[in-house]
Amino acid sequence: MSKMSQGLLAFVFATLAVGVPLHGQRKTDVLTAEEIERANLATSTAYDVVEQLRPRWFATRGLARLPGSPSAPLQGASVRVWLNDHNAGYVDYLKTIPANRVQQMRWYSQNEAASHFGPTDDAAIEVVLKR
Repeated sequence: MSKMSQGLLAFVFATLAVGVPLHGQRKTDVLTAEEIERANLATSTAYDVVEQLRPRWFATRGLARLPGSPSAPLQGASVRVWLNDHNAGYVDYLKTIPANRVQQMRWYSQNEAASHFGPTDDAAIEVVLKR
């Protein structure tokens, strides 16, 4: 085995040993209560938190057709909100959630949302509230 192969193998094992995922959710796809508290934002809603800490979550990507309308013109996809595993609507719903009640928020791309929540053409923000 060459020195280069040994070095690469050592890197892979070191990465696995410290628990850094080689594949999966990126840190920027998750917002925790601790991060929200550390940011010390003068915000009152989950919407404000996302707007200030993860504004790209609101950016819609790709095109989609309206559900049930295969011949409808393509439209920009939107972002759905899932609150404690229930479909709560679209991003404006985040304005009704007090920031201090959020345990965690996670952003899903369109493909990830479809895989996690079922058939959809929308990206998603999943919100888990503190108990």
